[in-house]
Amino acid sequence: MTTARDIIEPHIEAALAEAAEKQISADAMARIMFEKVLHIWRDVRAPEDIKAELMEAANHLDPDEDFMFMRP
Repeated sequence: MTTARDIIEPHIEAALAEAAEKQISADAMARIMFEKVLHIWRDVRAPEDIKAELMEAANHLDPDEDFMFMRP
């Protein structure tokens, strides 16, 4: 079964590789991707729900810490 991750990850990796070839920073790319995510979420989620999602992510920025909902 194909997952959303299976679909999006190759596109993100390709976009980052193309950006690197064209000397565009990964940070700039991430900011644009984040902007797009927010636009998508605004169409399907309430502002408070988006805020809660962002706060939860911000509270778990330590790369050595797993998110509580993560599964192996």
